[in-house]
Formats: sequence, structure tokens, C-alpha cells
Amino acid sequence: MKKASSSRAKGNLWLLVAGFILLASLPYLVPRLGFLSLIAFIPLFQLDRQLRENQVRHAFWYYYVAFLGFNIATTFWIWFVSAAGAIAAILLNALQMAAVFAIYRWAARIIRQREKRPSLADGLSLLFFAITWLAWEHVYFNIELSWPWLCLGNSFATNPEMVQWYEWTGAVGGSAWILLCNILLYLAITSPARRARRITGWSAAAMVFLPLLASEIRYATYKESEDPMEVVVIQPNIDPFEKYGVKPQSAYDARLIELMAHEVTPQTRFVITPETFTFDFDIDQPESSASYRRYRAFLSAHPETDLLLGALTFRYFECSTKPTRSARPNGPGKWFDVYNTALVMDKDQVYGSYVKSKLVPGVEIIPYENVFKFLGPIVAKFGGSNSSYGTQDEMDAIPCSDGRKLGAMICYESVYGDWSRMATKKGASFLAVMTNDGWWGDTPGYRQHFNYARLRAIENRRDVVQAANTGTSGLINQRGDVLAKTGWWVETTLKGTINGNSQLTAFARHGDRTGRTASIVFLVLLVALLIWKLADASDKRSGRGKSASGNA
Repeated sequence: MKKASSSRAKGNLWLLVAGFILLASLPYLVPRLGFLSLIAFIPLFQLDRQLRENQVRHAFWYYYVAFLGFNIATTFWIWFVSAAGAIAAILLNALQMAAVFAIYRWAARIIRQREKRPSLADGLSLLFFAITWLAWEHVYFNIELSWPWLCLGNSFATNPEMVQWYEWTGAVGGSAWILLCNILLYLAITSPARRARRITGWSAAAMVFLPLLASEIRYATYKESEDPMEVVVIQPNIDPFEKYGVKPQSAYDARLIELMAHEVTPQTRFVITPETFTFDFDIDQPESSASYRRYRAFLSAHPETDLLLGALTFRYFECSTKPTRSARPNGPGKWFDVYNTALVMDKDQVYGSYVKSKLVPGVEIIPYENVFKFLGPIVAKFGGSNSSYGTQDEMDAIPCSDGRKLGAMICYESVYGDWSRMATKKGASFLAVMTNDGWWGDTPGYRQHFNYARLRAIENRRDVVQAANTGTSGLINQRGDVLAKTGWWVETTLKGTINGNSQLTAFARHGDRTGRTASIVFLVLLVALLIWKLADASDKRSGRGKSASGNA
């Protein structure tokens, strides 16, 4: 009978794990289900309570499996690019989430020793969890070993009408909302005292519905800033696994020019290509590139049009010492850097460029390679790069021939709201995502990536143009609505009119204040908890000493 009871108890624990995985994952996989994230952590909080009350051994594995399942369900598609990369990304990302939860459980034990009222101790502990999670998300956006795809605020990417207030807080503000709703709802359900349940219940209702109401009103009343411009998006549909070495670049250039010729009119202001459409491009001497000369020849017949081009570029250096962290040797006293670049050109010149700086770990960057020099050969052995691409310190707004500026988010830089908003702050009137999402196959990966661009539109109140080699290309307005988009794995073009905007949102001005504040508060609370822990340990030692002295 005891064994049956124990089996049922374990079964209940695994049901709670499964409940969290299901509720947390569905918003990333099924459109319009963002609201489920507001209750997704309730099974996890209940799991923690049952682990604690039943004094379950090896409790870490239960919540690690919960986060592992969440990561597998939502980002399994990384496997189609690299099996080793997928295993590493999923295991490490889940480990970080589980570590945040472990820190919370450690803090909760200290808080419960100090605060004898269980309901208040639970509330303070869960509030510490929320602060810790938000601090982790903020840091995760700003380190080299970065994969913040599952920022909780991203779960509303297909519900833009619910999060119009991201223009003040950004997506990390959405993470704060999700965590606070989960905490208040959980306390409303589990608080033993009727008065406490009533207070937390009304607080939970306000926390859920007031932001929703404010967002719906903002969505209904927002007027798009009008500065119309016609754009043409090119989706060339080149198999990314066969792009280099299968056909000469001249063949791809000819096809690009053919696609542009069918769509470009005297009213076309911009033509936008995916990332790395061309290569072998000297950024300091563009005229040495045959592709550049071909594009200029086309644009000479369309002097009113600028081309936003994705190119793999390089820059040469001559000096005795390594000029940049990512520079590669090219003979005695010679070096070169490789960049994933977006550049704006017209019939006369390159007006400006931006170098992708949020790089994919293992593919475009060896994280902290100057510290861990052994990582390069190891990553290369598993199919990654053996050296890093060059970067720049901040995202730029690229100048155009008509005096406008634009912001180019290359590949998964569109996940980094606090980074991409720098282009808006520097004067970008619209944003473009230049990507190649065909690596992942017909999976949720490219759909998630496209929808994340909708959040960048809200945060910055900028129209967003996404140009994907394969995946989904599209036009998104300043409310995050999809105006038009292409299908999967088709060679096509997309023409439409977008609006520029010069006004700055609070988020564009100030960035991720939610994450920065949480990081500071976390450090302060961590120091306080350590002091409490040391004080308790000192009291115990002191008590034992007195007891021993008295017995003597």
C-alpha cells in the first residue's frame, strides 16, 4: 500500500511537470495562445510545494526535466542545422532555467526561516523568483553565449493586440507581467486564509485584465505615422545547404536582377534582400566586387531606388599586432576580418553599412575565445566555425540616399529588442530583418522568428520588413499587424507600401529598464540573503557553544 501511495505521489509530480511543459510551450507553437503563459508556471510552483512538503530527494531533476521539455518542444528544430548544436543549446538553456529555479528554492528556505507566516513567506519567495528570472533574461541578452529565443515575453508574438504596452517596457516587461500573473493566481488558489485568497484574487484579476484593457485601447486607437514608401522584398529561395559552391555567384546575381526587374517601378524606394546574398565583398573597396558592379549597373536604370543588400564582407589590415579580437592572420603583418553585413547602395555608391553583432554561438562566434582558446578547434570538430566574425559595439541606423535612415536586423538579431532599438534611437525610420530561415526546414522555427519581428514593430513603433532567403518574408505595421507575407520555400517577391516614423517610444529611448532594475534588485537581495544565511549559521554555532558550556 505504501508503494502504491508513493507511486501515485511520483505520478502526480510528473503530471505537474507535463502540465508546465504543455502550458509553457503552446504559446510558441500555436498562434493566438499567448494567454496560456499567464498560468503556465502554476504547475511548476505546485511541483515545488509538493517536492518540499514530501521532502523528495533529487528534486532538481524534476524541474530540470520540466525546463528541458519546454526547450525541446519549442526549439527542437535546431537539430536540422546541427545535432551537436541542438543538444548543447537545449541542454544548456534548460540548465540555466533550472539554475534560476534552484536559486529561488535556496532563497525560499532562508526566507521561511526568517518569516514564520507561511503565506507571506511563499509570496516573498515567489517574488524573488520573478526578480531572479528577469535579471537572468536581461543578462542573457547581453553576453556572448546567448540564446534568448525563449524570453517569456516572446510568447505573445502572435497576440500583438494584447501587448501594445511593449512600447514602454519591451518584451522583458512582458516576462514580468507573465511571472506576476502566475504568482498572484497561484497564491489566490493556494492561500489558506480566506482574506488572503480574496486579496490575491482581486490583485491577480487586476494584474491580468488592466494591462490587457490598456493594450486593447492602445491597439484600437493607435494611428500609424504616415511617411509612405514603396518597398520590394526579394525571397530568392536558395537552398542554404547548397548555396556556396553549387552555382557561381554570377548566376545568383543574374536571378536577383531578374526578380528586381519584374517589380521595381519609378515609385520603388527600397529593394531588400536576405542576409549574405553575395560574398567576396571588400567593404573598403566595393568596386572590386563583381556583384557590386552588376547591381550598380541595374540601379543606374532606377536612380530613385536604393538596394539594402546582405553580403558576406571582409576588411584587410596591415599591422604588427592583431587589430581586432576576431581578426584572422593573412601573412606576415597582415590580417583580415569577416563580417555578416547589411549595406545600402544606389547607382553611385555605398551609403552606409552595419555589421551583424549578435552572433550565433558556435556558428559565427566562439564565445569568449580569447579566454578559452581551446574552444575553437572543439567547436570546429562538431561542424561549427573555428573563428569568429567581426562585430561592432552598437547597432547603427544606416543612411540612405534620400536622407532617411533604416535599421537592419540581421538573422536572429530581431530577437534582441534592447539591441535593435538603438537603430531607432539613432534615427531609423523603419526596420528590416534580413535572414535565412531555411536551415530549420518547415518547422515552428521560421514562424517564431517572423512573429518576433512583430514585437520589435510594437516596441519601436516602426514598420518592419522581413526579407528571408527561405522561410517567411513579409511586411509588418507599427501595431505589429502582418500586412502581407510570403509562403514557405517559394521563389518570389513581395511589393508593398510601408510608413516611416521619426517619433521615439519610451522603450526606444531608454531600453530594457525592467531587466536592468531587476538585475540591480537581485544583487541587493542576494547580498541580503547571504548575510541572513551567515547570521543564522553564526547563531547556530553560538547556540551550540553556549549549550556545551552550560552542560559542562
